[in-house]
Amino acid sequence: MSNLAYDLSTEYTSIFPTKPNVQILQSLPIAPQEYEDLSHEGKYVDEATYWNDYYQDDSFHYEWNNGYLEVKEMPSINCALCTQWFINIVEQYLESNPIACLLIMDIGFKLKLSDKTTIRRPDASLILKSNPCQPKMSDLSYKGIYDVCIEFLSDSKKQYVRHDTVTKKQEYGQANVKEYYIIDVKRTNTAFYRLDSSGRYVPIQPQNGVIKSTQLPGFQFREEDIYLFPELKSLINDPVYQPYVKLDLQKKIQKAEIERLAKEDAVKKAELERLAKEDAMRKAEDAMKKSELERLEKEDAMRKAELERLAKEDAMKKAELECLAKEDAMKKVELERLAKEDYLKENSRLIKLLQEKGISIC
Repeated sequence: MSNLAYDLSTEYTSIFPTKPNVQILQSLPIAPQEYEDLSHEGKYVDEATYWNDYYQDDSFHYEWNNGYLEVKEMPSINCALCTQWFINIVEQYLESNPIACLLIMDIGFKLKLSDKTTIRRPDASLILKSNPCQPKMSDLSYKGIYDVCIEFLSDSKKQYVRHDTVTKKQEYGQANVKEYYIIDVKRTNTAFYRLDSSGRYVPIQPQNGVIKSTQLPGFQFREEDIYLFPELKSLINDPVYQPYVKLDLQKKIQKAEIERLAKEDAVKKAELERLAKEDAMRKAEDAMKKSELERLEKEDAMRKAELERLAKEDAMKKAELECLAKEDAMKKVELERLAKEDYLKENSRLIKLLQEKGISIC
């Protein structure tokens, strides 16, 4: 079995697919009793024998506890799903924050403790890039001390529970593993620890159900999500995961949203321009109508003035005619008077005689 470490800052293929692979899950062995009897659990071997004969055993994942072989717990399907989901979010975090190397294939490391020496193989582990001991791609084990160790419990046997919750907790704490996560699919023994200033493990207290790592700045998750394993794409709007989950998808969505808004703005702008153009046309039409009305009003005024002028001229002509008629009448009277005078002059003798006789000529 290959146990090569890999750095998430380079290309790699995870053993945990993004979505559960049914064939892989169905192939997980549910160890029968006769299979367990074939293990060398509890056998005493020296360290060299362990590395040479048992570390890469194809049937069992052995750890070494001060000379004695210990078999790691066989995962259940539910445990595999929890493991897959949690590893996926760690990978998502490291893609956007490449500050650590993630190992997920039981890569062993040696713990030289005050009272014993052990070789442990965490289900998953992290090596910060600030760690002075950086792994080589060809290494089959890690020569330093992990910064974060993660163990997944199926809770099938009490001995496995005690190994992870008591024995390994003590060992990891003494070895200066800065954070230790125990994830129990039955939720009974799930715990998250960090080293305090005195070098002792203290629980990482959840904030509204959210666990925040002290070694991976910005890495946080809800404990209950580990058991529910929601799809990653459903977390992109969740404020807990939004800072690091599916950033490429978030960027695509944001880009699509920006393009949609830009398109809407363009449509709105075009509509506003259309309305502005229509408004300008209406204003131009109104101006033309107003100008036409003013022209018509001016023409009406001119016609009215012309009519008034003509009426005035008619009145003047009428007055002139009346004056002429009056003059004509006066001339006629004068002519009649003159004619009468002429008549009187010519007939004065006759008139005198008639007057003398008392006959009036008027």
